[in-house]
Amino acid sequence: MPALQHGRGRLHVPLILSLAMIVPGAVCVACAATTRPRASRTAVLGAAIMLVAMVAMAAGVLGAPVAWTAALVAVALAGAVSGRVRRGRGRGVAHESFDWHRPVGMVVMGALIAGMSMDPSTSGEHAHFSSSALIMVTAVGYGSAVAAWMVRCRRELTLRHTAEGVSMVIMTAAMLAPAAAG
Repeated sequence: MPALQHGRGRLHVPLILSLAMIVPGAVCVACAATTRPRASRTAVLGAAIMLVAMVAMAAGVLGAPVAWTAALVAVALAGAVSGRVRRGRGRGVAHESFDWHRPVGMVVMGALIAGMSMDPSTSGEHAHFSSSALIMVTAVGYGSAVAAWMVRCRRELTLRHTAEGVSMVIMTAAMLAPAAAG
């Protein structure tokens, strides 16, 4: 994604997409950090890594996409394991069971970062298309699942969970937009 751009009094798509990644990323960090009774370190760390990756993408200085992907997947796995240990096997209320979206979202964002940075000239045109299509379908599925869960549990979700879920859907859509347009 190109660096932030503006001109002739109009916002260009890259600026809008960059803001659509960065602002929801900041909301996710705030939501993860304000979880009560105690914020999950892995949720805060994962949200912070996503935010920094979004800022780096917007500034055009992403560096090694595979490193961002590896960091997000590692934190997602740690978060999934620690959340399972903390909650046990019982069923929680809807907003507790909604926490599945964090580790899954980190993996999806990692895949989008890696997928968007693939160069067809080094991976082969067919391999690039196949992996890009799989990543896009997965991301659309994730965004749809989050939206459907929020609609289904709307009466039980807190404002923080709603803000975080909507932010993840917006970030996912912003990450998908360049791939869908290309």
